[in-house]
Amino acid sequence: MAELKMIKMSNVERRKIEYLWEPFIPLGSISLIQGNGGAGKSWLALAIAAAVTNGERLPDSEAVLPPSNVIIQNAENDLGAVISHRLDILKADCDKIYHIDPTEAPLSLTDDRIEEAIKQTKARLIVLDPLQGHLNRNLNMNRAESMRPAFMRLARIAERNNCAILLVGHLTKSGNNPGYRGLGSVDIVNAVPSMMYVGVTDRANGIRAIVHSKSNYSELGVSQEFSLTKAGGFQWLGACDATIEDVTDGKGNGIDNLSKIEIAKAFIEDHYADQPMTSEALFALAEEEGISRATYRRAREELGLTKKRSDEK
Repeated sequence: MAELKMIKMSNVERRKIEYLWEPFIPLGSISLIQGNGGAGKSWLALAIAAAVTNGERLPDSEAVLPPSNVIIQNAENDLGAVISHRLDILKADCDKIYHIDPTEAPLSLTDDRIEEAIKQTKARLIVLDPLQGHLNRNLNMNRAESMRPAFMRLARIAERNNCAILLVGHLTKSGNNPGYRGLGSVDIVNAVPSMMYVGVTDRANGIRAIVHSKSNYSELGVSQEFSLTKAGGFQWLGACDATIEDVTDGKGNGIDNLSKIEIAKAFIEDHYADQPMTSEALFALAEEEGISRATYRRAREELGLTKKRSDEK
């Protein structure tokens, strides 16, 4: 019988944790942002990416990196119609933002191209949005034995390249414990060192918040507010006292306590901060979030958006 391999802890090399956004997003590790449709998750991820390309300090963080390259993979929004416009609004340095071309084959969590792209670009951040959109047929989100190896692989890639891997995920529609409402196995929550929730806190003023819910490396960060409006686009507003319950279960303001119409309105407001899109193009995105055409039309009416024959059918 072969001798059992053992590792003595005194021989383990100590690794100092560095941050992209302290303490929310550690370098060399995986972080996860979760939220409901219309919560502003994708906007937030792009705002973080824009700051990295410009070497800007993120809210309440001591970490400052030089302007650095970023890889953005978004499986839900079109690069030309949505992502590029948002990056322009956020004043990102798009010469430092890359996208792995999925034309020949969709990108998955276990794809060798992820590490190849990080090495080629020397990226300090890669965004995979949404997590659910980067699964292959061998990955079952509801089975720990399926997802755990994939996350361990990602973790090794992040550590080897000192790159932050930021996953963006959707929440389920119900659940008693907001800390375990991400789609898929609870093992996903257990596998990531840092996790955050995003949600609406003030519907009337378009205010959202990001709440730090888990950190394996430090104390939790202070919740941060940001606004997302058609007039002002994305703006950081500073520290707040929002809790996980505030941005998931709502207690009056968060998305889960709202009607289907209010959820649709949140989704439309989120996307109207972009460059103008035709109603049909926007509805196609809304339909992917489970918003019906009737609900979509009524939400537009309540928002006072003028219908034009050129873009309404």
